[in-house]
Amino acid sequence: MKQIYLYILLFVSGFYNSQNLDTISRSNLQTSVSMQFGKFLGTNDYLKTLTHREFIGASAELTVQTDGSQEWHRRFGRPYYGGGIVAFNYLKNSDMGSPFAVYGTFGGTIKETPAHSWNYETSGGFAFNWTPYDIKKGYLNQTFGSSVSIYINFGVNYKYYLGKHFDLGLGLNFNHFSNGALKLPNKGMNTFSPKLSLTYHFDEREFAPKDSLSAFDKYSTLDVNVFGGVRHSIFYGKDPGFEDFDVDMIRKFEGKYHQNWGIETVYHRQVTYKSSLGLGIGLMYDEDYNNKFYQDENGVIQSTKRFQREQLLLNIFPSYRLSISRFAIQIQPGFYIFKKTIDRRYDKTFFYQRVGFQYTVGKNFLIGIGLRSFKFHKADYIEWRLGYRIFNKKNS
Repeated sequence: MKQIYLYILLFVSGFYNSQNLDTISRSNLQTSVSMQFGKFLGTNDYLKTLTHREFIGASAELTVQTDGSQEWHRRFGRPYYGGGIVAFNYLKNSDMGSPFAVYGTFGGTIKETPAHSWNYETSGGFAFNWTPYDIKKGYLNQTFGSSVSIYINFGVNYKYYLGKHFDLGLGLNFNHFSNGALKLPNKGMNTFSPKLSLTYHFDEREFAPKDSLSAFDKYSTLDVNVFGGVRHSIFYGKDPGFEDFDVDMIRKFEGKYHQNWGIETVYHRQVTYKSSLGLGIGLMYDEDYNNKFYQDENGVIQSTKRFQREQLLLNIFPSYRLSISRFAIQIQPGFYIFKKTIDRRYDKTFFYQRVGFQYTVGKNFLIGIGLRSFKFHKADYIEWRLGYRIFNKKNS
């Protein structure tokens, strides 16, 4: 948990400093409030048993509307960015808790006229105050194993301009909640909901300049990153000679926490203003891979080393990077080289997937967070990342 709070602080600090490092000549501060009413999906056995899946949410945001004076403003639809807080009420399923999320947000215009606009929006942050799975207390909802989760939102909306200061919006939102395997069980939750919003511009609304997009120089970068994380691991199934009722469920979900850390380097070559393609290679230590659970002669769940010597994992990965000024989104499907598959209950596939977010501090320092997963939907662990850009040079 200390890692989560530390990175919230780092990202808030990075956002604050970016206002000086990436100056906007004219900006429009704006605030918005919104309401959403929707349903969560039956994505696990517990949620499927619930007859009523409705929820309501209320949010408030404070954002900066860019003015189109910089190239990246025009490339991303004169976007806004900032932060907000959203609270949820699960109505007839109030035993899930009273979660609220603190998040950063980024959105922009898809198409705009003097009277209205079509827009996109994205948000990401941390949600708190879930009621976690707890056998001792008889709460068997495996959606969340901890009271804290990651919050991710994607949406589109239509805004009608009410004069020079107010916008009335109607949109559709998708929300995802998961704790990234920080604490099992972690089935996660997905929701869909219409969203009604009202936005107030402190200054009169300004429209983006109609100038054409500028030519730009293409660059290549080489980054070195170190990363670390913690994964909660548990005993799966039963061992030969035992039955399901021999498994101590309380001890099973106590599990163990395993470290993951490594170093990697990745080269990117810019192919468009927004997009870069690259290739990376890394070396990592996965404590979970080096340990296993088993049932002893009395059926008690124990753990032991799997190898006489600790095994490191070599991995390679193609990389796609979407750059938004100093902020970047990275998608990196990767492959573990020489990884052994000993017990399919515990060994993840040699093919993994990673989505990450990165921010450049100053000229060369990088901070970021990533989610590594396998089978495209199972979270492995959250990576907390620090890096350094060795070079950033113009392509010949």
